[in-house]
Amino acid sequence: MGSRIRFTMAKQVFETFPELHEKVGSPEGDVSPQDYTLEILGGEDPFLAITYFAHILPKPEAVWWGIKCVEGLDREKSDHDREVLKLCENWVREGDEEARLAVVAMTEDARGDSGSLWIGRAVNWSGGSLSPNPDFRVDVPPGLTATALNAALQIVIGNLGPGEREEGLKSCLSSGLSFAEGGVMPVINLKKQAIA
Repeated sequence: MGSRIRFTMAKQVFETFPELHEKVGSPEGDVSPQDYTLEILGGEDPFLAITYFAHILPKPEAVWWGIKCVEGLDREKSDHDREVLKLCENWVREGDEEARLAVVAMTEDARGDSGSLWIGRAVNWSGGSLSPNPDFRVDVPPGLTATALNAALQIVIGNLGPGEREEGLKSCLSSGLSFAEGGVMPVINLKKQAIA
């Protein structure tokens, strides 16, 4: 399979999601999204690589990556979290409104800030309306799914032990880059880090 990345140049991501400028600096020249992700990872705040990378894939693929990162790195998932992830996987596979609404029903009133709940919010914000009133539609801003994915992964990686965070970040991005370039989504764990 070919690349799953929506953009050929890193700067196109900022053109599509102008709000990203508030968090991540723009690339200096013509560089691919993959290379820019690695450049950010090697910079002053490597966690901004997650923020950027969450924007470069189509929504279902980005959510799939997020699910796999949470599954591999979150050691404290509750039964509710596991059920949310299962419904999110169903949405990725089915891609329909019924599957999205099942995730919404499971997460909209849920309390807490687990990575799994934020993955559910990413699915929730992948379409539909922000308004609960069906007569008053409020379109979801295009970058909200990526924002929720970023929150999920920052929470999960932040909950790792201090000595594990860098490895968790690199494992998540390494697997994501492999998947983005057309590969099968690798298993994410703390014993493997392909990005040096």
